[in-house]
Amino acid sequence: MDEPAVSGPGAGHGAVLNSPETRWLACAILITAMGNGLYLAGAVLFLTRSVGLTATEVGAGLTIAGLLGLGAGPVAGHLADRIGAREVYLITLTAEGLATGALALVHGFTAFVVIAVAVGIAEQGSRAARGALIARVGGRRRAHLRGYLRSVTNIGVAVGVGGAGLAILHDTHAAYLILILADAASFLLTALLIARIPRQPPLPKPADDNAGRLDLPYLGVTAVYGVLSLHYAVLTVVLPLWIVTHTSAPAWLVSPLLLTNTLLVVFLQVRAGRRVDSIADGAAITRRAAILLASGCLLFTMTAAAPPLLAGLLLTLTVVVYTMGEIGQAAGEFELSFALAPDHAQGRYQGIFGMGTGICVAAAPALLSLLCIDWGRVGWILFGAILLAAGLAVEPMARWAQSPARSPAPPGPNVR
Repeated sequence: MDEPAVSGPGAGHGAVLNSPETRWLACAILITAMGNGLYLAGAVLFLTRSVGLTATEVGAGLTIAGLLGLGAGPVAGHLADRIGAREVYLITLTAEGLATGALALVHGFTAFVVIAVAVGIAEQGSRAARGALIARVGGRRRAHLRGYLRSVTNIGVAVGVGGAGLAILHDTHAAYLILILADAASFLLTALLIARIPRQPPLPKPADDNAGRLDLPYLGVTAVYGVLSLHYAVLTVVLPLWIVTHTSAPAWLVSPLLLTNTLLVVFLQVRAGRRVDSIADGAAITRRAAILLASGCLLFTMTAAAPPLLAGLLLTLTVVVYTMGEIGQAAGEFELSFALAPDHAQGRYQGIFGMGTGICVAAAPALLSLLCIDWGRVGWILFGAILLAAGLAVEPMARWAQSPARSPAPPGPNVR
């Protein structure tokens, strides 16, 4: 929650979508994102209002699925490196579609957990395989392509959420069932589009490569970005709670603020990625992003004591500043996650990176609810300091990852 000269998501996109493969990939990501939007907006309501599960059961099941699914990323990534990213992506997309469709058969908690775990494993595997495929078809512009796809993803999710509103409006079992099946169908349709991309033969593995060896420098970079990824829960989880419990601003302000975040990402993510073409650039933009994120945390503290109108204005400013930090952090993450990984092992490394950030994203709602909601201003200040420290740690971590002593050592420019 990346290069054209103008800011629109489609502006100058020819520089990024410079081949049929990248265009098919962009179309596929758009469809998947629309399905995800349907799921995000309506799955919980389907499970509680139609299936009859309690909110606690749904939350517990999703948490179990998320945690158990994390290990699938490195495994799928390793397979993508060995047998082909497109082939593994097709398998995981098909598995996601079938597992999501199976949610329509759920009638109790146990079945829900089993199917949710299957969805979680397929989802994490898809992310790793997709990262490896982006690395292959994007070539030297792979980080830029990933930033462009992030803009496309936001558009698709917004469309999907809007479509889910129709099911929510009808509030019937049939309407929710159609929503779930449409999400499942989106994965299968995506697989058909991905199949149009020519096979990308695996790159030869160097003789000195050891697939079982832990790459500590890369793990260090992963850990730092994992800490930074905690910020994604602020706007989706903490913001609504903060407005209702700690400010005088109206609760309806949540929707336009989230829309502001989405639009800024859609229109500015590509421009931010255009300025990131090296590891040094990635570290620098991450450092600036961390400063913006920390500044956003301080601005949040100022909204608590403000009267309604001023609180609304301050919250708007806060979301804009915070979103600019989010955009910069994503651009830096895309560059370093690809550039610091050996070309022949992009799948494995993307899986490791995704698992590291996934752990922090899973922990973020509970952690930030404690820090920012329960502890209030002190918690915001502490969280801002954590983000700032992580942002400042990226450059030395990148230097370590580029040191001659590191093995394997991917090619790339040195950090200035």
